[in-house]
Amino acid sequence: MMRTLRPAGVAAALLVVTACASGGAATTTAPTTTAAPTTTAVPATSAPTVSDLEVIEAGVAAFYSGDGERAAELFELADRTDNQIRAESAYQAAMGGRLDLSCTEGTPGSFSCSTPYRNAMTDAIGEGGGHDVWPVVVEDRVITQFGFTEHTGMLIEMGSFLASEGRFDGYEDCVFGPFPESCATIQMENLDAWAAWHDTFEPADRVETVVKSWYGGSCEAAVVLSWGDTDCSASSLPAQTMAYESILGAQVSLENCATTAGGDHTDLSCEVHYSNAMNSAVGKPPSVIAREFVLMFGVLTAGADEAPWYEVDYPEDTELRDSFRVFAEGGELADEYADAGCASERSTECANLIVDNLDAWATWYETNN
Repeated sequence: MMRTLRPAGVAAALLVVTACASGGAATTTAPTTTAAPTTTAVPATSAPTVSDLEVIEAGVAAFYSGDGERAAELFELADRTDNQIRAESAYQAAMGGRLDLSCTEGTPGSFSCSTPYRNAMTDAIGEGGGHDVWPVVVEDRVITQFGFTEHTGMLIEMGSFLASEGRFDGYEDCVFGPFPESCATIQMENLDAWAAWHDTFEPADRVETVVKSWYGGSCEAAVVLSWGDTDCSASSLPAQTMAYESILGAQVSLENCATTAGGDHTDLSCEVHYSNAMNSAVGKPPSVIAREFVLMFGVLTAGADEAPWYEVDYPEDTELRDSFRVFAEGGELADEYADAGCASERSTECANLIVDNLDAWATWYETNN
């Protein structure tokens, strides 16, 4: 249901004048008669007209001051529910969010608004409010289109910091709006430490944090910071792959990272050193894989096409994995190997099959290599 502004009503006063006829003395045969009352109406005063610009200003003031109920009345947006508006209004108040609004009206009800935005995070590192300009639409005294400025790169950077400290849990909903109030709690509790980290971190630190999150089984951190599918349910591909690596005891490190020319984004070339239980079983040193990474707006991708880094040139010891395939398919494990989908997937079933037959495979490997 569309909501409207409720300006204070002005009551219409009615002045009633009653005239009484002067009658003679009362008698027992005829009652005294009274003239019919007459009324004179004082015209009602019209409520002051609220302009569309004033609607925008009132909505912004309510939203960023924490008046969630008022904000929910003034915003009717397709991409945010009333409850999300209330929650993010509380978030903005806790973060000291403030918007320097400047709007120019085009057609009636349609505006172009500059929305430089600051909060406790921008203050902590001395950042400005940005230069975002958004189309804003007002219909029937409610805002039906509005662009909320978010410093996404800064929020991703906070996520990288939390992941590097092993404290990412709960932050997966705090990178892209609308934001729950709990995000303000996480950000304010880590504000000073993040600001100090901000002054010293290198692009390679971000790459290593994301890659180690993946191999360390921190699914939410790994996929959110990789522009990947945020589904981390047990049956999802990221969760299955991370479980596979965990069962095999994967160890990974990045060495010799160098920044290359990347235009609008940061390109890095790194050596990924990878090993797992199979390396230990046969005494083979970690494999070294040369990988290119791209930090796009602070998110780790495989390239400008925005594919998550782990979907291209996946770092692993392909020689040992292929040797187990030959071992399994050439012996009694052929059916189990096929059923586990080991030829095409990194599943928990495949990892368990490898671990359960590690000694037998190691003997076979040493004999055949």
